[in-house]
Amino acid sequence: MGGNVFAGKTSSIKIENITPTLNTYFAELSKVFPKKSNIFNEKHFQPVGSVRKKLESGDIDLAISNIDILDQDMSCNSIASWDIDPQTVDIETAVLLKRARTATPRQARMKAFLKILATHINNRADLLYCNEKKVTDGNLFGFYPQFDENGNKLGINVQIDWMIGDINWLKFSYYSSITPEGSNVKGLCRTQLILAAFQVANITFNHVNGIKDKGTGKILANNPDLALKILSSRLGVNLTQTDAENYYTLHGVLKNGLSHDTYQTLIDIYFKILDSTRVDIPDDLQMYWVERQHALNLTGKFLPNNSKLKDFV
Repeated sequence: MGGNVFAGKTSSIKIENITPTLNTYFAELSKVFPKKSNIFNEKHFQPVGSVRKKLESGDIDLAISNIDILDQDMSCNSIASWDIDPQTVDIETAVLLKRARTATPRQARMKAFLKILATHINNRADLLYCNEKKVTDGNLFGFYPQFDENGNKLGINVQIDWMIGDINWLKFSYYSSITPEGSNVKGLCRTQLILAAFQVANITFNHVNGIKDKGTGKILANNPDLALKILSSRLGVNLTQTDAENYYTLHGVLKNGLSHDTYQTLIDIYFKILDSTRVDIPDDLQMYWVERQHALNLTGKFLPNNSKLKDFV
């Protein structure tokens, strides 16, 4: 869900081509990192988002536990198991900490490692490419050729992103449910609505690391149930994980449970978030978007070409 990092270089992937593409992807990673070959499979790199829930997916998001990447101490031995010199990670970490305003030493070390890992992949992999500039402490963005069930290369690439952190939190934060036929709602619509809800509650929501209080900076939770319990308490609603996994049920709980003013504040925030997101406005909010467009200075710049709202921008 990193968005289209490689515009013009990748295409959506059909459901039947996901497994053969991932099989060859993992095989290539195993050749590049032979000491880590035991983790290159779907048990450790778990597809999240819309993968295999729709006939086509825009990209493939893979959730990976941080302890599958580096051990708890981010030790030199765990770095060396990737055939990377730990000293280069130490040097890059120091550089990042000098620039960083809020990053912790652990976050800087993981980002430093992933930046060097991306370069390592680009230098050694035959088919896989990673974006070395957009690396974060919990994300690595790359693309890889698509393959069909017969092992034939299809001549097009698919974006494959790593999401690294607590695996239970990642599976929640990047979750995408199956939507009704004809719906224009994507998993990103649901995720950005959760983001808006936490903003109203004065909580920072991070896809990789969990939630923290905006006022104190204190980490509140990286457990989905606890995070939703805190959110529900602050908003005066009752949100379960099942509710929060689906855009329509999530929206319903918020619309019916919040006061009119709080709900409008929430949706205004949501519209502003979506205005910089490559996704359509959910079908049940499109008329309200038209009503609020000028008051919120909504540009609709990233609306898809087939959006019904294109006539209003």
